[in-house]
Amino acid sequence: MMSTRQALRNHLNGPQAIVAAGVGDAGQARLAERVGYPAVYMSGSYVNHTRGFPDGTLTLSEIAQRLGEISARVSVPVIADGDEGFGGVLKVARTIREFEQAGAAAIQLEDFALKKHGLPMPVSDMVTNLRLALDTRVDKDMVIIARTDAMSPWRDGISTDRKACEEEAFERAMRYCEAGADAIMPLFATNEWLERYGPRIPKPLMILGGAPQNWSGQSGNVRSEKTASGLSAWNVRTVIFATNMLSRTHRFMETQYAQWLADGRFELLPQDEIDRADANVLVGLPEKERILAQYPYAH
Repeated sequence: MMSTRQALRNHLNGPQAIVAAGVGDAGQARLAERVGYPAVYMSGSYVNHTRGFPDGTLTLSEIAQRLGEISARVSVPVIADGDEGFGGVLKVARTIREFEQAGAAAIQLEDFALKKHGLPMPVSDMVTNLRLALDTRVDKDMVIIARTDAMSPWRDGISTDRKACEEEAFERAMRYCEAGADAIMPLFATNEWLERYGPRIPKPLMILGGAPQNWSGQSGNVRSEKTASGLSAWNVRTVIFATNMLSRTHRFMETQYAQWLADGRFELLPQDEIDRADANVLVGLPEKERILAQYPYAH
C-alpha cells in the first residue's frame, strides 16, 4: 500500500498541480478530505489561532501534538508548517524527528526567523538547516520543503526594491535546490515571477493560493490569480490555501455571535440539525456506535 509520503511525491512529480486545504485541526482536515482535497496543509498560524494565540506562540511539542492528531484522522498527505525549525540546529533536528513521528508527509522550513522584524536569515544558515533536515529524516520519502520569504510583505525594504527581492528569491530557491530540498515554496510569488523563474527552478514549486499573484504598481491592486491547472506550466505542483478558511470562518462566527447576542435568542432551524448530524458522521459517530454495539459490557 502506498504511503501518504509516496502519494505526495507522486503528486509533485506529476504533470499537474494539486490543491491542498489549510487546516488547524483534525475535524477540518477530515472535512477537506471528504470533499476531495488530495492533501491538507497544517498551518502553524492556523493552529496557534485555534488555541487563541498569535502565530509563533506555541511550542514545537504543541504543534507536533496537533500534527499527530490530524495525521491520525485522515488518509491524505499532511504537509506540516515547521516555521524556521523552532530555533537553532538542535531544534531543527528535533522538529524533523517530532514531525516525522507525528505522521507528516512533508515538512516546510522557512528562511525567516523573525517575521515582520527584519530580513531573511543568511542563505548559508538556511542551507545548513536543510542539510540537517535531510540527514535527520528516517523515511527518505518524507518531503522537505524550502520556503523563502524574500518576497514577503513583512520583509524590510520590499516596498522600495521589490525587483531585487524577487531576484534574491530566485537565487535562494536555486541554492536550496542545490542543498537537496525536495520542493520550493516562494512565498508571495506573483504570476510574473512564476512565469519568469518557475521553469528554471529544478525542483517542484508549492505556492500559496489566495495570495496576490499580480501587483499593480504601488497601489496594491491585484488581478485574479490563475487556477492550479493554469500554473502547472510554470513548474507549480501544489497550490495551498493556508489560512483562507480561517479568515472567512472568523468573520462568519463573529457576525453570527453578535446577531445571537443582539436578538437575545437562538432560532433552531431544521437545517441546523441536519448539519449537526452530518458533523457527527464526519468525526466518526458510526464507528463509535459500532464498537459500543459489538462490545457491550455484561453488567
